[in-house]
Amino acid sequence: MRTFSLLLLGLLPFCLKAQDCLGKRYQERIFSSVQFFPEVVYSQDAPSLLGSSFGAETTFDQDLVMDIYMPPPTDTVRNRPLVILAHGGGFVNIFFMGGTALVGTKDNEDVQALADTLAHWGFVAASIQYRTGFDPANGSSVKRAVWRGSQDISAGIRFFRKNAQWFGIDPQKVFVGGSSAGAFACLHAAFVEESERIAESYEQNLFTADLGSLHSRPVVELTGFNPFMGSNVAAQDVDSIPQAIAAYWGAIADLDMLSGNNQAPVIFFHGDQDAIVDVDCGRPFSSILLTAPVVCGSRPMDSVLTALNVPHQTQIEAGEGHEYWGVNNGDWGSNGPNSFWSPMIEQTATFFYEQMRPAPPQIQGPVAAAPQQSITYSVAQPQAGYHYCWSVQNGQVISQNANGSQVEIEFDAGPISAQISLTAEDEAQLISLPRQKGINLQLGLANRAEEPLQYQLYPQPARQYLQIEAPNQEEQQLELYDALGRLLRQAQFVGQTQYFVGDLPAGQYYLRLKGAKTEAHFPIQLMD
Repeated sequence: MRTFSLLLLGLLPFCLKAQDCLGKRYQERIFSSVQFFPEVVYSQDAPSLLGSSFGAETTFDQDLVMDIYMPPPTDTVRNRPLVILAHGGGFVNIFFMGGTALVGTKDNEDVQALADTLAHWGFVAASIQYRTGFDPANGSSVKRAVWRGSQDISAGIRFFRKNAQWFGIDPQKVFVGGSSAGAFACLHAAFVEESERIAESYEQNLFTADLGSLHSRPVVELTGFNPFMGSNVAAQDVDSIPQAIAAYWGAIADLDMLSGNNQAPVIFFHGDQDAIVDVDCGRPFSSILLTAPVVCGSRPMDSVLTALNVPHQTQIEAGEGHEYWGVNNGDWGSNGPNSFWSPMIEQTATFFYEQMRPAPPQIQGPVAAAPQQSITYSVAQPQAGYHYCWSVQNGQVISQNANGSQVEIEFDAGPISAQISLTAEDEAQLISLPRQKGINLQLGLANRAEEPLQYQLYPQPARQYLQIEAPNQEEQQLELYDALGRLLRQAQFVGQTQYFVGDLPAGQYYLRLKGAKTEAHFPIQLMD
């Protein structure tokens, strides 16, 4: 599979104040210190497993907590993205062994390090405690453990969305990531619908209670911050589906769960020699836990999401096993993180960034000009709080207003054409892909009005996605062909679509778009 790296494609020289639209927030360390808030209660009195045997469960009420990392108080952004991270550990919870090499917790060094890193990069991040524990002799008990963990990931998402103003986050930019069992919980919390509720989650007998629906766990609504105060509410008025997921060596119970209405983009990481969670389909801990149900790992999930055209990226490492970024059940060995660690963080952050980008702005202005002529161009429907950056090939920006939504461009003498490129930076310091506009500089064509709307397709070359915009709201037929003219894929859309091509090898392709009254053909270049 091809790896994704973030590039602002198509930016050209001569951009006035271009540095304002080339920020590195969310892509690298921008803060020297962060705030840390440990043991923040996000759900009170959750029935947690103390012991299970012979189909009977003993539970106790437990407040569920998370450790929260935030950029420093000097941060000027107040609608920041959030990442919730769930530790590994196989849902194992031997009551007196929490935090040992055999039992994972929110204090695992990998998720703590990842949360700390992301906060230094400008995210708000949290390492979440979720309920664990099961009877290894009972397959139903294993499934109930996954259900509890998934309920708690849902509760964590709803906690932050309910309390977004306290943490300075954008409730529409909530991401989750999980290692091993944590990835199981994140995937099920995002994709499973109420109609897919597993039978084992209902009351089994007098001693095994109904666990409730997937998104039924109450969350704390805060009334105070540091010290944190509040009480449980149902929080059914906020969404529980994340904007995207990072699944490190995880799996899902049933591939059919991926095809419902609850969907989110996913970035998968998996070793093809993983003996704990099979990269294909198999029983977790198959050599020692014979009661574990069969689950399906990253490779078959990749195939299903490709068929469904759900945005995703898959990195399968040849020869690598479980937790291949350098830990044993979440804690570093003597040498700390290995060479996989930093690239995986960068790939995760980049994938999340791509889900958050503002839409490329529309350029208003003539499509033709005379050499050395100065013409005013503007942004169609500029957004409050945005800043706009322009760059010109065979010309230069000679003036602009405060936020860059209107500029004056002077074109060079000599060339027969020019190109304008425009990007937007939103209030969260996220930068759009560029919008480009070709200008004809031939004499006699100056100030020609806008041409009729045509299909728009960008970026070119592309790596992960093609943004396609039709000239009207008719249903469009999309056909993608390889260089030999073989039909690879078909799809339909109305208006516009973000079409995923990240699983295709680099090379030349052809795209045919056809509506009831319109048709266009594009050569497409895909890059590694």
